Amino acid sequence: MKYRKAWCAGVILLVLLAVTVRLRLLSMPLERDEGEYAYSGQLLLQGIPPYQLAFNIKMPGTYAVYAVVMALFGESDSAIHLAFLLVNLGTLALLWFLARRLLDEAGTLVCCAAYVLLSLSSGVLGLQAHATHLVMIHALGGTLLLLRARESGGSLTLFLSGLLFGLSFLCKQPGLFFGLFGGALLGRDAWMAGAAQWRLWAGRLCLFSAGLAAPLALTCLILWRAGTLERFWFWTVYFSRVHTNLLSAGFVLHRLAQLNSSGCERWFFWVAMTGLLWLLFQKGERKYIIASFLLCSIAACLVGRYIARHYLIVMLPVVSLLTGVAVAGLSGLLATRMPRLRAIPLALFLAACTGLIYQERRVWFDLKPEPACASIYYNNPFVECREVGRYIREHSQPWDRVEVVGSEPEIYFYARRKSVSGYLYMYDLVEGQPYARAMQEEFMRDIETARPKFLVVVNVAASWMSWGDGDPALYNWIRTYPAALYDLAGVIEIFPTHSDYHWGREAAAEKLKTYSAIFVFQRKASALPPMK
Repeated sequence: MKYRKAWCAGVILLVLLAVTVRLRLLSMPLERDEGEYAYSGQLLLQGIPPYQLAFNIKMPGTYAVYAVVMALFGESDSAIHLAFLLVNLGTLALLWFLARRLLDEAGTLVCCAAYVLLSLSSGVLGLQAHATHLVMIHALGGTLLLLRARESGGSLTLFLSGLLFGLSFLCKQPGLFFGLFGGALLGRDAWMAGAAQWRLWAGRLCLFSAGLAAPLALTCLILWRAGTLERFWFWTVYFSRVHTNLLSAGFVLHRLAQLNSSGCERWFFWVAMTGLLWLLFQKGERKYIIASFLLCSIAACLVGRYIARHYLIVMLPVVSLLTGVAVAGLSGLLATRMPRLRAIPLALFLAACTGLIYQERRVWFDLKPEPACASIYYNNPFVECREVGRYIREHSQPWDRVEVVGSEPEIYFYARRKSVSGYLYMYDLVEGQPYARAMQEEFMRDIETARPKFLVVVNVAASWMSWGDGDPALYNWIRTYPAALYDLAGVIEIFPTHSDYHWGREAAAEKLKTYSAIFVFQRKASALPPMK
């Protein structure tokens, strides 16, 4: 590569850019998924097992990672984001090693440059500490060990490869598809080896499968001992299927159209498709490896049907690899046939990178952490929820309980207080699904029985999204329940450009000027919870 040193320097500068941006925005408020992981990690540090006081369809691996992060770095949003900065750098390093095996030098550098920018983009919510980052660092580590094991035949390496794929699944269900990718590679090897070596390859598949199953098996044993295995199985297996089936194929197509309608990120995905077409006409094993990885990445992205922006993070490594294939391949073709045009693919790639940096300039370089969060999540009250949590922490004792009627578990994390119910998201309760009424009744009964010190009602549309015809019982109950037992301690009015905070007597006297608001109720002295 003629300009190798310049390209190496450019990639290093992009890495430094990414580190600088992430460090500048470390104190960005947690969004609700991060809040769920952080609260569940807090509970783990207090000896409370998953699914005892926090219910969700997600796997518990991410909760454990958050618990370790907070034990090492502290219980703060800055500590969490610092840890995931390290996760991002680790993922980049693994992708570099993988790209060196599959691409030439030019393609490797392009691949790494693409990943640095895409994984930092707000278009995929790359600045937040999502479980999909953990899925991919384990999946890439498992892929590298698997490629090494296929060459050396090492049994331990093969088992460890399966173990990393199993950890990928334990962080989030879509990680299972990367384990299937590893199994497909080994299956292809067995088929090509022929019947004479079936015993050898059957043994290798068994070793890999044992590693793949080990994290889940150990988790089930731990949860069984803790008494929460049944609830874990209900939420992550039965109810996750119910939740997914609420969304139609038309909704999935609509979400895909939305994600492709704006942002420079989409150009990298289209370039990746060009790389795939180029790859299909090439010879060699890398075609099978990258194409298989692409199929499993697509499946991992689409399996949940909702396709939130951060789900696209599972696509970024393979999109970056295919971008490297496209740019390096087309540059090489033009160099042999039309030398004067050989720089065009690289120039177009640089233009796409420049466009993405320009698109993200306000978030990356100008806005402070809180305005940056509001800019990315413009219809969500994440900045306001941090203030609510602070107020509750300062006006309660560590043993006091809290309940949030809304899908904002980050409030529990900031308040450092336990919930009285395990339902962290109202989505599950107001969806048109068969368990909704029973869940609502349990949720309302938990609150009426425990009478938490603070009751937070989040009247923001994004905190109550529902699919299908949901049961209105919870809506009707929350309109009347707080009046007899609680005083209004705070009101946060949320406007498109700012929020107004009212506490104490000022809150009670405030006449609302917006529909979107958060109400903080404090239990009256005469309404103490029943003695246990």
